[in-house]
Amino acid sequence: MHPKKTLSLGWITAVLFIAGSLVLGSILADYSFISQTVSEIGQEGSPLKFIWQLFSLLVGLLLILFSLGIISFARRNKWSVVPGLFVLFAGLSQFGIALFPSPHPLHNVFGLSMTIGYFSPLVFFLLWKDKLGVALKWYSLLAFILIQLGIFLNLSPMFAPDLYPLEYYGLVQRFLLFTFYLYLALVALNTIKASSFNREGIKATKKAG
Repeated sequence: MHPKKTLSLGWITAVLFIAGSLVLGSILADYSFISQTVSEIGQEGSPLKFIWQLFSLLVGLLLILFSLGIISFARRNKWSVVPGLFVLFAGLSQFGIALFPSPHPLHNVFGLSMTIGYFSPLVFFLLWKDKLGVALKWYSLLAFILIQLGIFLNLSPMFAPDLYPLEYYGLVQRFLLFTFYLYLALVALNTIKASSFNREGIKATKKAG
């Protein structure tokens, strides 16, 4: 696949996940975006279980392909491939979440493993520094802080159930997920821009030679 197309999968996956989860949730009877998690759309017994599984597997596959695009982009530029590996782990975790719908015990295991992928903004911030511009560097740090806040709020019912009304748990989870996917979209757009700039530079060099 063309490098630009592979990198484009980052923002495509973000749009697909956000729009798809909203559309599928809206057609499920008595489903609440405010109080219910996205996994409940495709949980055991849900009429959308099979559709949600296919949807989640597609999201996982696109994440994996996007991560391979990041790794390839990093290698071409002789940058660290580690950020791409963290995104790859997120894609593999998404696969596990899809294969084992809630309330299967492994669903939560793969859900927790997604936390590794959630550290990717910090890895981009530390290892790519200003390579894609100062703006993305600081957006990476901001995204990491927001994602950590989302993780804390998502796990807080286990140790602080009175921290906030649990009828808002669906919104809390979406804050975490949407922040992560929107960050990936930002990474995709910036790597595409850098990739295009690099190719134009190579062409100009060849013409000058």
